[in-house]
Amino acid sequence: MLGAGALAWVVCGPILADEAALDASLHVAAASTETIPVSVMTFNIRTSLGRDGDNIWPNRKALVAETIRHYSPQVVGLQEALGEQVQYLDEALPAYRWLGVDRGLNGGTGLSEATPIFYRYRELSPIESGNFWLSATPTLPTPGRRPSRIVTWARFYHQESGAEVYVFNTHLTIRRGERQVASMKQIVGRINALPEGSAAIVTGDFNSRAEVAQTWREATTGGQLADAWTIASERLGPAVTWSGFRPPREVENRIDWILVGGPVAVQSVETVVYTDGQRYPSDHFPVYARLALAVTNNHQPTESSAVGRPSSSR
Repeated sequence: MLGAGALAWVVCGPILADEAALDASLHVAAASTETIPVSVMTFNIRTSLGRDGDNIWPNRKALVAETIRHYSPQVVGLQEALGEQVQYLDEALPAYRWLGVDRGLNGGTGLSEATPIFYRYRELSPIESGNFWLSATPTLPTPGRRPSRIVTWARFYHQESGAEVYVFNTHLTIRRGERQVASMKQIVGRINALPEGSAAIVTGDFNSRAEVAQTWREATTGGQLADAWTIASERLGPAVTWSGFRPPREVENRIDWILVGGPVAVQSVETVVYTDGQRYPSDHFPVYARLALAVTNNHQPTESSAVGRPSSSR
């Protein structure tokens, strides 16, 4: 089991969402008397076993940690994380703890992957958590050398307000089409099983351009999950998240998403183009969102849902 000093950075100017999308994003918050801010990041950190020349992990690992530390999200969903990378970030980010397991690729050795969730433990407490594989055998790695992709999830209790929020983090297959659709259906099935009115956040590298994937995503979510980039009151940065360690290009290529459902409004979302002037922390740009969660009057954690059993953290 696998157990933010500012640098130079580049940000494009704010782009206001259209009025209809803005109304939609604020609808839930307007119905509540009080909301609390929650910040979230999704970040494909690029495996440490990549043949990346000057961009190898030892040359950029401090920048990965600095990026997270600079933005200080309360929740970070990582992708392509190997054991040594999780261990380094665990040590470099003492304000965080984490949850997750390796999905078992190559027997869990060498080039494998976890999709851990890092969280600021003085603000959020995981009431329950777990992992499931995107396959017909969700409780176990798929037999063979290349097991299915994995989802790490947790139900967090906001210590100050008593609000609760579910977070799911994943990395879909690069094989676009039916396999991605089936995986999304499985994730949505889990969200559908949550108690009515639950707040849900899904982070991940979906390996599909959001503009192209919109139809199948809407079909699989049944309108229950919205793309934070689309409904945000404010958008910052370029509409591209895969960079290949290069500066942002004038193309739309958002394959890293933050999706929200339930009583969650999106105040802003940003493609994080963060650099030390020599390199970028990864071949993906992280995505950072400021959300507003509706607060309930219940300051005690509710009973466990039917999602699954807890897994260990740290």
